[in-house]
Amino acid sequence: MAKMAKGFLLQLLRSVDRISSRFSRQVKALLGYKPNWPVMVATYRGYGRKERAYLKGRVLKDRRIIARNVNSRWRALINNYKRFSSREIGGATVGVRIGDNEMQLITDEEGYFQFDGNLSVPLPDRGDPWREAHIRVTATPQRQVDVQATGSLLIPPPIAEFGVISDVDDTVLQTDVTSLLKLRVLYHTLLKSAALRRSFGQAAAFFQALHWGNHEQSGNPVFYVSNSPWNLYDLLEEFLSLNGLPNGPILLRDFGIPYQEHPGNYKGHKHSSIVRILNTYPELPFILIGDSGEKDAYIYWAVAQEFPGRIAATYIRDVRSGRRARRIARFIEKTGADIQMVQDYTQAAGDAARRGLIQLEIFEQFRKERLL
Repeated sequence: MAKMAKGFLLQLLRSVDRISSRFSRQVKALLGYKPNWPVMVATYRGYGRKERAYLKGRVLKDRRIIARNVNSRWRALINNYKRFSSREIGGATVGVRIGDNEMQLITDEEGYFQFDGNLSVPLPDRGDPWREAHIRVTATPQRQVDVQATGSLLIPPPIAEFGVISDVDDTVLQTDVTSLLKLRVLYHTLLKSAALRRSFGQAAAFFQALHWGNHEQSGNPVFYVSNSPWNLYDLLEEFLSLNGLPNGPILLRDFGIPYQEHPGNYKGHKHSSIVRILNTYPELPFILIGDSGEKDAYIYWAVAQEFPGRIAATYIRDVRSGRRARRIARFIEKTGADIQMVQDYTQAAGDAARRGLIQLEIFEQFRKERLL
């Protein structure tokens, strides 16, 4: 009953939001209002194979966020306010070109466009695993525009031994999701920039060691799946770069009132994102990394049951919550799940080396570089 009431309330809020937005546009049109605000494209890293691609982005009114190397909490607050008060543009016409493939898409009511399908012209072989996606917005419901942007698409190289899928919050980025009333989460989210956010010790070294695997060069793809909203994408992208973590697609969730119904078997954003990745690369095993602050252990175990033999290792970082750690330990004992609870990434690196997944000397090399 509670679930039905919640669904009804969300549907009601969604309808009110749509009606108010439509009414506002109609009033402005009657008054002769001609929009002149700048349009921007938020590009999100995609992924795929030579014959298939998944790419998502968003068309917004440009809020002029000054984001790079921000060390002021006041500027961080202003930027984060702008991120969460984004003005999306639904019904925009978007052209996407990936290699010799061209698609025309229309943004939904939250301004998102998405391509998830086969490419009629497979992408050529290249040494660089990153391919360009050219995006061009030609019209919004109010006017003709010409806004162009370049996105990127990860095509793992043939040398890839396995893939890595990791959570972000309290796995590589300190969020304090277990804090009382999540007050520290709000503090980090609102008053900190990418430059002011902290990563966990040895996280970059461990992820880079996984990225390299047992080769003399990096090649194993790394994906970041988080319940953080897409509004924070640019901040997280900068954070990963500043902290020496491997580049990879960052898959976030929609924020605010849901604009899309999910099927009855939908198990949440993280689960569905991981399943999509595993289905995209059926020949690759995967390593899953998360933390004990949320439900990562349970989600990862469910994925392992759905994809027998595909999960090479699972690491859960202990967030120093005894109650949560004990609960997960009981779950592991009951299910026999191959899940390693680790206190830090040095411990995880030791286990990964014993499994033959990484070279410890690579881990030590990156660890020392981060200490310099």
